[in-house]
Amino acid sequence: MSAAYGTRLILVAIEAFLLGSIPTSYLLGKYVYGVDPREFGSGATGATNTARAMGLTAGIVTALVDIFKGWLAIMLARQLIVPSEQFGLGGSQWAIGLAIIAVIAGHAFSPWLSFRGGKGVAVAGGAALALWPPLIFIELAILVGVALISGYVGLGSIVAACMLPVLIAFFEPTRYLPLIVSGAVAGLFILWLHRENIVRLRAGNENKLTLGKSKRL
Repeated sequence: MSAAYGTRLILVAIEAFLLGSIPTSYLLGKYVYGVDPREFGSGATGATNTARAMGLTAGIVTALVDIFKGWLAIMLARQLIVPSEQFGLGGSQWAIGLAIIAVIAGHAFSPWLSFRGGKGVAVAGGAALALWPPLIFIELAILVGVALISGYVGLGSIVAACMLPVLIAFFEPTRYLPLIVSGAVAGLFILWLHRENIVRLRAGNENKLTLGKSKRL
């Protein structure tokens, strides 16, 4: 690995982490709704708990912005920082894999929120959108389908996370090893972030999604 490539990988990790760390839900709650989502439900700042704390509109806005964060992190890594034209397909793909992990890490451990955050589902969806657009719709169908059948959004997120490397292996056009590996790591990371949900599911006391009513729309 050349020094130039190593430097680019560091830049990828930094840009993806910082993009992921932007606390969409917290900013929306503070400046629009006058609510801190960390004081509700699971205390997470992802779309699901935002919907619980501030209502469906806030949850959808949070999800869309977080999806954009994940998409942008991958696009910057692929098109600007480590383009395949300069570093080869393998070099670019490993950088993309690093960006996937880093953007989820930034979202989950935002330095702006004392290293708290969300559980990485929406930003992972944005990364999937950047890799191959149909992936996000397949993942969304899995998440929503499981959530509707079970009544638990957390269970839908867990199943979608488990399916991520499988879907990349079968459907992502390049089927390149770095993306499969990073998809597997991302899936395990998201599972770990949902560890409390898994404990509650096993105990039979997982929270079902209820939408809060905010003061402002």
